[in-house]
Amino acid sequence: MQWLMTVSLAVTLLLSASAQAQRSASPRGDADVRLVFDVSGSMKRNDPERLSGSALELFVGLLPSGAQGGLWTFGSEVDNPLPPAPVDDAWREQALALKPALAAYQQYTDIEAAIRRAADAEPASGSRHVILLTDGMVDIPGGADKAARDAASRRRLIEELAPRLRDEGVVVDAIAFSAHADRDLLETLARRTGGLATVAEDPDALLRALMDVVERIFPRDQVPLAQGRFPIDKTVDGFSALLFHDPGSPAPTLVAPDGQRYSVDVHPGSIRWQHQPRFDIIHVPSPNAGEWRIEGEVGPDSRVSVDSPLALRTGPLPATLYQGFETPIEARVTTPDGAVPESPLALRAELRDIDGTLRQSVALAEEGDLYRGVLPAPQVTGNARLVVVARNDELVRERRQAVNILAPIHARVAEDGKRVLLRAEHPRLNADNTQLSATLQGDSLPVVESGAASWRIDLPTLDTDVSVPLTVVADMTLDGRTHHVTLPVIRLNPGASTRLDGASLDRPPGRAEVLAPAPGTDAETPTDAARGPAATVTDWLAHLPDEAQALWQTVPPRLRHYVQQRRDDPLAWGVWGVLLLILVLGVYAWRRARARRRPVKREEPHV
Repeated sequence: MQWLMTVSLAVTLLLSASAQAQRSASPRGDADVRLVFDVSGSMKRNDPERLSGSALELFVGLLPSGAQGGLWTFGSEVDNPLPPAPVDDAWREQALALKPALAAYQQYTDIEAAIRRAADAEPASGSRHVILLTDGMVDIPGGADKAARDAASRRRLIEELAPRLRDEGVVVDAIAFSAHADRDLLETLARRTGGLATVAEDPDALLRALMDVVERIFPRDQVPLAQGRFPIDKTVDGFSALLFHDPGSPAPTLVAPDGQRYSVDVHPGSIRWQHQPRFDIIHVPSPNAGEWRIEGEVGPDSRVSVDSPLALRTGPLPATLYQGFETPIEARVTTPDGAVPESPLALRAELRDIDGTLRQSVALAEEGDLYRGVLPAPQVTGNARLVVVARNDELVRERRQAVNILAPIHARVAEDGKRVLLRAEHPRLNADNTQLSATLQGDSLPVVESGAASWRIDLPTLDTDVSVPLTVVADMTLDGRTHHVTLPVIRLNPGASTRLDGASLDRPPGRAEVLAPAPGTDAETPTDAARGPAATVTDWLAHLPDEAQALWQTVPPRLRHYVQQRRDDPLAWGVWGVLLLILVLGVYAWRRARARRRPVKREEPHV
């Protein structure tokens, strides 16, 4: 994990090197960031690689000078070894000295007390960001009826504390170190306060999660980096490239538009270059305008940030998007003197997968000095990035933000296994404007209201040796429009030896996501014939059984991206055919193997 400490120090250099150049896009110096580390005994088991210590090192490097920063630890007790104070070299030194405290494990996990103490600590006003790093299991100090006490604490976190923090302007970002974390709790805390929630089980995922959180708090303009190339226009005062690569890879070579080559060993003193086993950071002041190139390996999380008086600004971008609901986007381009660019700008909003694959896109219409548009509704839940792009013949700017895409209705199987409990996640949904229907193996099940924005489904007796999917469809009416969404499949008896899917041959297939039409094209939904064979295959893939969809996600991102970008190429159809054959054979082999297994007793994590 030594490389993560080096990353943190290097990112410190990256931020400080460009601080002076960011006159028009400087980091928010008034931001108050409060790091809350879980030191409970379960972290010893769920964080065997000690990612929490590496997270501290990385956060110390990521926080720019001038911001407020503080540190809390919690287990049975809540401690504040580093009260909120301005971030400077002395603060960083104090913070790094606290790394041993993160291994001083305690018996319990009082998340509620930790968040309350960190959020309410002085100064308790203004914008505050509480970043929670935990294994995500509520486990408060003992006493009679401990299970009931844990459940009550969890309920207070969701129903009382989260709404209060939202009203006070406190954002909670949650990073879990274990797949066994109470992800529902962490996602709910983050969603209700406007933050992000992520599970990071390895260093790469942790790095990505930390960068996503900090970039949301301290956003910067970027330029696109594709196939080792990125554009620099004449308004750029300097750029900073953070380039990731595999350990042991040689340092990349930077090639200027005039062909001048720079390396870690040969470059002018004005260029700051740091080479580490997993990354390089290069800061170039006063760069020549034109296309720059990078020769060598460039990882998918690499990025190029620019310092320029011409800056892209967006309205508040949500941290949470909802399946089946559109997202309004507002943006503008600013200059210190209010001048407009020489060439008109075209702005777009895009939704991209973590690997960069484009999901959806919409043009933003110019309205005075603002650009507005509505991003189409996503149909797939998970982590993604919302990107606003400004482009003309002379320049391009990007603003990126990580987002969580959640189902508008959350569903979970009750502890007794006899019911499915549902609650509205979208803040405007309730029992009056939402109709739910459930289907289990072709039979309809009644959905009963259990509160103003909650429902339940009573399950019939099921064979415990068979895992079956429960399908729930929601029809939600807001502002005179009805949104029809099929929620993520609820898998009943997930540990059973035999899995059945819910496919029905007499049911018409649903549609996969499609991009918003480009300006000037027919806005009507194209037919399957017009969309082509590859689009039809995309629809079919979206409705494969769970196992096939899981196998599709294991296909290398570059190959998935290749097929998506070449869906009208006959050669791509051949690639699709091979992939489909592999998927079908994989599903068949998977099910054969599972059928041979004996049922395994499955121990649920304690929440």
